[in-house]
Amino acid sequence: MAGDERRDGHPAEPHEDDASTRVADEITEVEILRSELSAASERLAALEAEHQACLDKMLRARADLENTRRRHSQEIERAREAGLDAALLPVLAVFDDLGRALQMAEVGDPSSILPGVRSVRESLERSLEAIGVLRVGDVGDAFDPDHHEALAVVPAGAGREPGAIAEVFEAGFVRGERLVRPARVVVVAQD
Repeated sequence: MAGDERRDGHPAEPHEDDASTRVADEITEVEILRSELSAASERLAALEAEHQACLDKMLRARADLENTRRRHSQEIERAREAGLDAALLPVLAVFDDLGRALQMAEVGDPSSILPGVRSVRESLERSLEAIGVLRVGDVGDAFDPDHHEALAVVPAGAGREPGAIAEVFEAGFVRGERLVRPARVVVVAQD
């Protein structure tokens, strides 16, 4: 006879040792699961804290970036305004000089202001040169389509070199290699 079956064919009653072993195994398994759950909860809490710290850092970095952008934008605007002011100063000096020349013309002989007006123009040209703006397109210069705009062509003749500038309607200006305004000129025809 087997120890786990009774004579009537029904299973034998489990032994008390087997039941207590099963209960002990279940208690151990519950303790392990509780321990794992507790560890997972602690890990989750640590990860949530780390996530919040990273989120805070990101928000501070974004705010710093926006502040830096705003500061740079303001600095660029201030520099642009200062550049415009610096370019305007020579023009204001010419304005003042022309006002004085007009006052002199009203009081005395209008033809006497001609030297003063020439002086004002020369002063303006020196001021422009000081900021790197140079005049291009003088009478006698060779026509250069990169710097000059031909308004008309005159026939070659005595004292007129073919392809040269015969007359200047408006002076041209360059700043470094960049053309600010082309000279508007009359050109002597090529043969």
